[in-house]
Amino acid sequence: MEEEKARASSALIECVQEQVSEPKRTKLGEFVDFVRWSFSKLEMRKFFKWFGQFIGNFPIPSLIAFGIMLSLIAFAFPMNLRDRVRDGYTPADSKAYHESRQLREFSGLIGDPMMTSVMLRARDKSSMIEQDNLMEAVRLLQHVKQNISVSSEGKEHNRYTDFCGHHCRQNDVVDFFALELAKFRDGTSSSILKSNLTYPMATILTQKVNLERNFYGVKTSFQADRTYTNIDYCELILLTFTADITKPHEEEIVARWELEVSDYAAKRSKDEKVEMLVIGAEIVDLEMNKDSQRMTPYFAIGFAGAAVFIFISAWFSLFLYGRLSPEFRGCGMVTANMLLPVFVCVVPACAILTTFGIYGLLGLRINSLMLIMPFLIMGIGVNDSFLVVHHWLRERTSLTRTELLGLVFEDVGPSITMTTLTNVISFAIGACAPTAEIALFCAGSAIAMGLAYIYTLLFFGALLAFYSAPEGSPEPKKSHRQKMVGNFFDKMLLFYSKLLQNNIFRTVFLLVWIGFIIGGIVGCTTITSKLETEKILPHETPIRLPNRIIEEQVWPEYYPVIIMVHRPFDVSDKALNAEFMQMVDEFEGLEGSRGPNSTLLWLRNYQEYFDMVASGNEKDIFGDSDEDEADDIKKGEYDNSQIEGFLGSPMTKHFRGMMVVDSELSPPVRKFSFLVAYRNHTTWDDRIRIQEEWRAICGRHPNLNVTIWNVNGMFVDQMQSLKKLAAESIVATLAAMVVVTFIFIQKPVPVAVAVLSIGSIAIGTIGYIAIWELDLDPVTICAILISIGMSVDFTAHISMYFVNCPRRHDGLPPTSLDRLIHSIGSICWPAIQGNLSTLICVVPLVALNNYIPLVFVKTLTLVVIIGTAHGLLLIPMFLSLLPASMLEWDLLSSRKPADTVAINDRSTIGRELQCLGVDACATKSAEEPLL
Repeated sequence: MEEEKARASSALIECVQEQVSEPKRTKLGEFVDFVRWSFSKLEMRKFFKWFGQFIGNFPIPSLIAFGIMLSLIAFAFPMNLRDRVRDGYTPADSKAYHESRQLREFSGLIGDPMMTSVMLRARDKSSMIEQDNLMEAVRLLQHVKQNISVSSEGKEHNRYTDFCGHHCRQNDVVDFFALELAKFRDGTSSSILKSNLTYPMATILTQKVNLERNFYGVKTSFQADRTYTNIDYCELILLTFTADITKPHEEEIVARWELEVSDYAAKRSKDEKVEMLVIGAEIVDLEMNKDSQRMTPYFAIGFAGAAVFIFISAWFSLFLYGRLSPEFRGCGMVTANMLLPVFVCVVPACAILTTFGIYGLLGLRINSLMLIMPFLIMGIGVNDSFLVVHHWLRERTSLTRTELLGLVFEDVGPSITMTTLTNVISFAIGACAPTAEIALFCAGSAIAMGLAYIYTLLFFGALLAFYSAPEGSPEPKKSHRQKMVGNFFDKMLLFYSKLLQNNIFRTVFLLVWIGFIIGGIVGCTTITSKLETEKILPHETPIRLPNRIIEEQVWPEYYPVIIMVHRPFDVSDKALNAEFMQMVDEFEGLEGSRGPNSTLLWLRNYQEYFDMVASGNEKDIFGDSDEDEADDIKKGEYDNSQIEGFLGSPMTKHFRGMMVVDSELSPPVRKFSFLVAYRNHTTWDDRIRIQEEWRAICGRHPNLNVTIWNVNGMFVDQMQSLKKLAAESIVATLAAMVVVTFIFIQKPVPVAVAVLSIGSIAIGTIGYIAIWELDLDPVTICAILISIGMSVDFTAHISMYFVNCPRRHDGLPPTSLDRLIHSIGSICWPAIQGNLSTLICVVPLVALNNYIPLVFVKTLTLVVIIGTAHGLLLIPMFLSLLPASMLEWDLLSSRKPADTVAINDRSTIGRELQCLGVDACATKSAEEPLL
């Protein structure tokens, strides 16, 4: 026995001497060595050993620091729960954002116009132009305009008429139509001011009125006994209430008014003949938040399930390592150890609450995605604690708590730092995304992950210091049952490690992996970019029906675009008029256009008005024509002289809201907008295509300085930017993973294997979520970033432990089997604990059956399964094929120029010599120890 120890120690010392004695090096070689040595100071084992010893010596200050950080929870409540569904998922640098800014600048607004849609339809499916139904529609229109109000500071009643601006009369067509139809039916219609209520273009008081914007599901026919209208049936009447936000306080008033309209519609009796449905941006945001708050009981279920699993698995570990044995009962350590699972759960919970406190302190809102974050952190945040506990249980109980924590943190500190850093970087990259909702979620998740790491070191480390066995405590004696269980798992570990070296198993697994990669690539190439309001709306929300009506009935029949001309316009400039009308013809000539009759263009109506004034007929209608002025103008020779009269006419003054006019300047029309309507654009592909065609037309007429605005512009740009955003985020995240992994592992070959595995996991996750019928949208991008960050947990841990396997007891280098046993034995059980706790925590979200939670459940399920297969099968199997020389090749070796390598009882080789009974400090030493 003594001879074997002597041979082993001699082998180690010879190994050291080989490292110490080097051939004479050139100046360049010495410089390279110096750079390597300097960079090797990035190794954190020494720092974490010191930090663990510090925590062991001073646990109370650590707990005080933890308590100070925890005080931020006081700012968490009440939470500012709010979503921005309409524009929150659109990049801030997109064309749609620019177009929205142009619209606000055009109208002098501080925010996008508020648009509330009220849909009216008969419960018995009868026509909405039947007398009773139509009169009820008129009554509801007047009630919404005049009676529904909200209070504000300084004013008790704020009605729609107080903030509608130039949009107050946009639904007057319904009033006029109902009035004229009643006259026809009563036989009291005027014989002078004849009206014709034909669809789609009616004539009311000699003025053409477009019915397409308000009447939907219309069926027409001409009947001899009903010459005044061609409408047989009308399924739906749409009332649109638009408000311009010109002052900061108006935004809140208008938002609350919209919610009041929604409440009024919800409270109407089911016996009412006419059904009233309401939808608007504020209503959608409110419903999203209501649904998010429904997650609370599911989080409680997930937390309870994860806690039960953590308790069972932790107690099993305590049993396996003999920490529940009688030797510990006398010093009270059994009770203390049994409390450890409680604090494993406390760490992520405190990190979550502190994150919400930071958001509250900074005045940031909490969106629906942020309420998914607790499920993720609760599942992922316990991984570090599991690893710490696992190594804490494996150390000798006879050590002092300072020595014990120093050794534990020395072993796990770099590993958990690397995985936490990669997770934080993944989320930080997402937080830099130009989409507000993704940025909020990713920033919160990055903060929570960082806090869980800090709390693991400060809080959990301090508790381990208190719970460590007193100095000099005996090593726990395992019972016969514990030995049987331990031997069983040892045999399983040996069998599994040998299985990974079996060539037949390697071949089969390689073929499976190739098929997996092919499937992932196919999925990545076929994934579609799509974000629809219908997808992200909660399944049980009442606004799904009005949203479906808008998408499936309103937009296919009437899909408008607002075109803004940002330059002065002279009506008498024939060249300018010709260029402008050419552009209008291009817009009206696109596929699906409803034609000139549906275009809302002031210039055409102005020319009709001008000709009417020139012929002296305008006074017949409105009674305010100036005959002398009529003599000064000629029909067809248009100029700017009648602009004020045109905008003052009862039938055309609604154009004032579409024009910016200054009578003191020439020409008076400084800028204006017009509207062109389309139909049959039923899919998002159609809407994307037409949006690009609109923008192309604008680009062909730079002299007119034209921009467009469409209600779906934000969603269109979201879909177009998603693949680019996803690619940029994924590439940036993978690059960050490469850098971080290289800094911590510092050996090129294992780093390359880990990075390739991360890429393989990313390809599989993205590809198979596409096969699992998920689209590429902001929610899946968040989930993908999470998967890339988590993939490091599966790859880096196993790579580090495989490479850093200690020497054999006989002093010889470890074999591939030794490395497999060491790495899998160190990682397998904590990995299984962390992965299962993650799945248990998020699985209850399936019961919600809503899109956003399901995306995270599916993605996390995939990444856990794929990542576990890579971490416990692919990586160790592949690394075991490589020769030790490739594994040990280190570009950044810890070697100081012109010095020898230190061997003492704190160095790796020194600790091995100590196990063999050799005094490490008796060997040749230098200033810098090898860690």
